[in-house]
Amino acid sequence: MITGARGFVGSRVLPHLLGEFEVHAVSRESHVDDKIHWHSADLTDSESCARLIAKTKPAYLVHCAWETQHGAFWEAETNRQWYEAGKVLFQTFQSAGGQRIVALGSCAEYTGSDQPLTEIEDQDTPATLYGQSKLSLLNDLQSLPVSFSWARIFHLFGPHENPYRFVPSLCRALLSETPAECSSGRQVRDLSDVRDVALSIAMLVKSPIEGAINLGHGSSTTLADVALELGRIAERPDLIRVGALPDRPGEPRVLIPDLTRQFQELNAPTARALQDSLQSTFEWWRRHKDER
Repeated sequence: MITGARGFVGSRVLPHLLGEFEVHAVSRESHVDDKIHWHSADLTDSESCARLIAKTKPAYLVHCAWETQHGAFWEAETNRQWYEAGKVLFQTFQSAGGQRIVALGSCAEYTGSDQPLTEIEDQDTPATLYGQSKLSLLNDLQSLPVSFSWARIFHLFGPHENPYRFVPSLCRALLSETPAECSSGRQVRDLSDVRDVALSIAMLVKSPIEGAINLGHGSSTTLADVALELGRIAERPDLIRVGALPDRPGEPRVLIPDLTRQFQELNAPTARALQDSLQSTFEWWRRHKDER
């Protein structure tokens, strides 16, 4: 079973599970597909969640669903609802005989450091309610007698992303030939193509890896350099406006992962080059620039 199956990450994980598993996909909206068993459910409703698990009795659970409304999710009260929903989902799954859980964590569980971050268990309190809720759910999951991996995802981009997020907003502005504004750009980040990370998540389903594991690209860059690269790809570097927007209050200057577990234990493939992913993402937005 995969939750959030029509979301930005879940929809990319889904194809990697077909053929090897009988896949039950969960989303708020109904969907028809002859290869997948689709279920419409509100996972924040404990009774709906219990009925779903009782009906399907999944052996494996990939939990991708969460509150992701751009700009609001950092401090949204719905983070508390998703934390409670995750607890119920995991407990119900384990009680029904489920074998293994792969759940999506976040780099927001970290407070930032000048060094690559390892999957430490004892951490400072995350700066946002989103990060706090994710970390609390991990702590609860650790107490259950079930095999699990916690995929701690760093910064993603790619086709179908929310159009107001960093990379899409720049692509759309450049394609509209209007100023592409961003913050100071001094932030150092690990940016990954969502397709690469989705493959790693799918690999975790059959992996023996336990606990938290960082998932990312493996190279770091400043957001200013990403913006300038997109300007070069669009052949409109004159439209890039670094420093035109304020930085998000409290965000760490450096947030990059140690990916030892990803590449040595999971043996994930080498990620595609950042420039190639930015190029393909820009071309996708070019093809879909007139769509809502």
